[in-house]
Amino acid sequence: MSKTRGTQRGWILALALFAIIGWAGPAAAAGYARPELLISTEELAKLASQPGIKIVDVRAADAYKAGHIPGALSMPRPSTQYTAGGVPALMAPVEKMEEIFGKLGIKPTDTLVLYDESASREVARVFWTADVLGHAKIRVLNGGMSKWAKEKRTISKEVPPVTAAAYKAKPDKSKVADAKYVQASMKKPATVLLDSRSAREWTGAVASGGVKRAGKIPGSVNVDSDLVLASSGGVKVFKSADALAKLFAKAGVSKDKEIVIYCLTGVRASHNYLALKLLGYNNLKNYDGSMIEWGNRPELPMEKSAKN
Repeated sequence: MSKTRGTQRGWILALALFAIIGWAGPAAAAGYARPELLISTEELAKLASQPGIKIVDVRAADAYKAGHIPGALSMPRPSTQYTAGGVPALMAPVEKMEEIFGKLGIKPTDTLVLYDESASREVARVFWTADVLGHAKIRVLNGGMSKWAKEKRTISKEVPPVTAAAYKAKPDKSKVADAKYVQASMKKPATVLLDSRSAREWTGAVASGGVKRAGKIPGSVNVDSDLVLASSGGVKVFKSADALAKLFAKAGVSKDKEIVIYCLTGVRASHNYLALKLLGYNNLKNYDGSMIEWGNRPELPMEKSAKN
């Protein structure tokens, strides 16, 4: 009798585990601490028509017009940014983002499903923006439009009807850093400055585009944001949790520290931001001005690595 009950209990546990993995999809199977931040093409195909799901295409308007996931709204990533104080590509003011979301009929209670071509830095930037706005439910399509199209899923050219909504953000400015904050954090042992540019930009072998000075913020470490993705079936998707954890650990990025991330304009930094969120990191800031601001202000310190 006890053996039978043990067997039954084993089957129940196995079925429960299967159900959990099945609901969370490949993201859970990849071992992420926050698997709900990603959504697979299979899951999106099932959920797309449900109420409260807003699919948002962050690619260029021309790409959207050429074909998009059915029901998707168009919100090109550059439309969420602006120039202030001579610094380009900053996050648009909260009021402007509320207007953009509202015109698209997005409500604070909606689940946002964001996608670009391949889960790249473009969609990550909009993810970070929505996170700063305090939007509670945000998911990124792993593999993006490339995976959707490769699987021969339905592609539409129809623009869905939209009923405008009043969107009220709950901004969380703790996820944003400015130059003053970064400078004050440079010598804090509890803070890691994470440069998301290429290794050659970080060492100072080459200057980033539009930046007068080559080099890095003193004391920063480097993880090229391109390294958070891997090729799977001919498309780019996020690496597994183990692979991401090893990548960041090698650079000295750990959960017990505050991580202030930067790149050229805060876009690549958003890619590392999302990857770290998948791993369960919570104390994260994106230096929005990044090197396009820092590297063009001669009063701010820069350094080059010994080996370029």
